[in-house]
Amino acid sequence: MENFANQLVELLYNKENGLLIKYHFNRGLDYHLLDKLYDFLETVKKEWATKQDVPKDVMYQLIGVVPALYHDLSLYEGKQEYYDYEEKIVALDTAVAMCLNPNTNDVHFNKPLKDLGYL
Repeated sequence: MENFANQLVELLYNKENGLLIKYHFNRGLDYHLLDKLYDFLETVKKEWATKQDVPKDVMYQLIGVVPALYHDLSLYEGKQEYYDYEEKIVALDTAVAMCLNPNTNDVHFNKPLKDLGYL
């Protein structure tokens, strides 16, 4: 499981190509990296589906993603992609929540996380 945390840190914070780094430095929301994040979330959702406890190192990273994106959304205000980014952030927030959903029979739990969007 510690490998999950390392993978996530690399995906988000790689100095050259991290999802949050690029976004923070006004280089936009990299949809390819966002897809990789969704793939990561699908993996941990399956891994955690029947667990009562989840690794703190992974959760520590995950719970900061959406607030970091919201915090820097103002960098894109007035630009065409602003509303697309806002919508993507809301969808991502829902996807992170579904990774922790203890009800594996929830209709939203069983949908691909990329497809959740607004519930």
